Amino acid sequence: MRGIRPLERALGGREDEEAQIIQGYCAAVRGALADEGQAPWVPGGVQLQERLAAIDASLTRVGQKRGACPNRYNGCTRSWTTP
Repeated sequence: MRGIRPLERALGGREDEEAQIIQGYCAAVRGALADEGQAPWVPGGVQLQERLAAIDASLTRVGQKRGACPNRYNGCTRSWTTP
């Protein structure tokens, strides 16, 4: 989650489809972090975990479609950017 700002900066002034998709994911993560939940029914931490899990699942599906590593947590070194 700490890498959002550098990722957004790296996009610079790009306006292509890939940049727009990445910006959308960054906005989704920022939105998930900003939501405080609806205590006591839906604690913010539970909602945050659910939203981040959904974003992660979406990124995994996109990566699998593009041929990226299916599990980027187990030593995968392939970049998520276009080669």
